[in-house]
Amino acid sequence: MTRRVYFREIYLYIVCIIAIIVFIVGLIMVYNGTINYIRPTTYMTRSSIVAMYSTEQYPDLSEEEINRLAEEEIDASIQSAKDLAFKDLLRGVLLVVIAIPLFAFHWRKAQSMWNISLETKDSE
Repeated sequence: MTRRVYFREIYLYIVCIIAIIVFIVGLIMVYNGTINYIRPTTYMTRSSIVAMYSTEQYPDLSEEEINRLAEEEIDASIQSAKDLAFKDLLRGVLLVVIAIPLFAFHWRKAQSMWNISLETKDSE
């Protein structure tokens, strides 16, 4: 005689699979967030910023002031990239923290249903 499979048991295993997927996505987000926080990417370069502050548009700015403005803009861009990376890192950690108990709870429930159905089958 075959073991009877209940819809609830299938649901519990599907939730376990989803929890594993959420865990993997969370780990990937943690990895990417960490890498991007340690080494942020910015597409602003000194030459592109200095060209924006040309002497024709801003004749009252000295070369030193233009360099200072360029540094400030590059620093702001790097800080913005770091902020976004940190948020991704926190989202990834949150997904991992949610996925672990979600999986553990549903896995225990599914295993207990498996054992109950085996005991029921053996008693028949």
